[in-house]
Amino acid sequence: MRDQIRNDFRDCQPENIPLVVDWDGTLLRTDLLLEAALRLIKQKPWLTLLLPIWMLKGRAHLKSRIFHLVKIDVSVLPLHHELLTWLRAEKSRGRRLILATGSDYQKACSVVRPLNLFDLILGSDGQRNLTAGTKLRLLVETCGEQFDYVGNSGSDLEIWRGCRHAVLVNASTRVERSARRLAHVIRVFPASFIGIRGALDAMRCHHWVKNLLVFVPAITSHTIFGGTVAEKSSLAFLAFNFCASAGYIVNDLLDLEEDRRHAIKNQRPFASGQISIGSGLLLALVCLLAGAGIAVFLPRAFLAVLAIYFALTCLYSFFLKRLLLVDVLTLALLYTLRIFAGSQATGIVLSLWLLSFAFFLFLSLAFLKRAADLIQHRTHDRDTVPGRGYTADDLEAISIAGMCSGFLSSLILTLYTNSDTVQLLYRRPALLWGLQPILLYYVTRLWIICRRGELIDDPIEHTAKEPSTYGAALLAVLVLLAATFDFSFFVP
Repeated sequence: MRDQIRNDFRDCQPENIPLVVDWDGTLLRTDLLLEAALRLIKQKPWLTLLLPIWMLKGRAHLKSRIFHLVKIDVSVLPLHHELLTWLRAEKSRGRRLILATGSDYQKACSVVRPLNLFDLILGSDGQRNLTAGTKLRLLVETCGEQFDYVGNSGSDLEIWRGCRHAVLVNASTRVERSARRLAHVIRVFPASFIGIRGALDAMRCHHWVKNLLVFVPAITSHTIFGGTVAEKSSLAFLAFNFCASAGYIVNDLLDLEEDRRHAIKNQRPFASGQISIGSGLLLALVCLLAGAGIAVFLPRAFLAVLAIYFALTCLYSFFLKRLLLVDVLTLALLYTLRIFAGSQATGIVLSLWLLSFAFFLFLSLAFLKRAADLIQHRTHDRDTVPGRGYTADDLEAISIAGMCSGFLSSLILTLYTNSDTVQLLYRRPALLWGLQPILLYYVTRLWIICRRGELIDDPIEHTAKEPSTYGAALLAVLVLLAATFDFSFFVP
């Protein structure tokens, strides 16, 4: 049968020269091996110790072991749709198409066979790693020396040198320049230029507003303008921004499959294939080093809190997010850690009232996030949230727990207004009662919006976009100013 296929390809007319297509990074907007390796690290992290041993036996053995241990939902993998359209047009002209990939043969078959596009599929197995020279020799053996090749990377240069025509997809400027010297390039599908904006999207810079919490100790202690407090708080803010971005990138890389099933998250840079996994790993490392580099100018205690924050973020991304209730408690703790970090950066002693208030308020927001996810999935007739420990039946319990947590934060604020600490910081502490209706309005309104199914964004992100937030914040500032300062000199 194989000899018959080989003869069919060799006997084709010039206008039907076989078109060979690469897989990873070409027709597929990701690297299947890297995806499988990340999946293995997430699901069975203890097996990562065996990766170097498997690598010593060759890349073919490494791929075979990883793909054998990991299950990937191939139905949600991002394809290069512009290239796919062109390939279908070539197929309609009677051209014979071959998929030749360095990825596992079985995995490639499970993805491309439903496309009903390729006449032959070639891939790696446990003994042969189908890349570069090995791939070229097999293609010459299969097609003869007359074939066109579609690829994307430097490892394809040797194949382009030995083929009739070259087609470039998502190739870098360096690779394209080298390919034009070695082969006759007939078509280029340019790489989508992500640039700074794409990197900022991957870093989720719009979530940096959460890190403003590091200023809370300086503001609540009324020392924001004293000495170097503002400078230290600003450095802590920048360090947290980069560290948080590194955590977001790690989380997105570990959640590729779950994000692709989500109606909104499937457009994230890594899930959609706009940014490669390798670039994401490099960007995460740069962000982490930048955050640590800034943190060295602050007390060591702050650096320790920052390290704990990043470690807890990674644990959350690996498995804590899949545990019932543990995930929301972790999220609340991560928010509260930002406030604690601000105190360590400035040396300001935190009040237990403040920490308790913050924890219960953020616990309410964490429950709110889970309730919104359940409502959105229920809208799409799904009973569970992928990668989470909740079902649709948990919505009422989550909502009750979340609203109670929000009201507990209000109770703690009430008790705080009667404490001795307030008497030292405020001239008119009784006016702080004016914060109660503002807080209750904020919490209750968010929960009403959530239960209506209108809360799609992260609660903090939604808050930053809502005009009512700024009206409530202005009222809160006015209340604090009235409670803090003596304005009697304005009265005639």
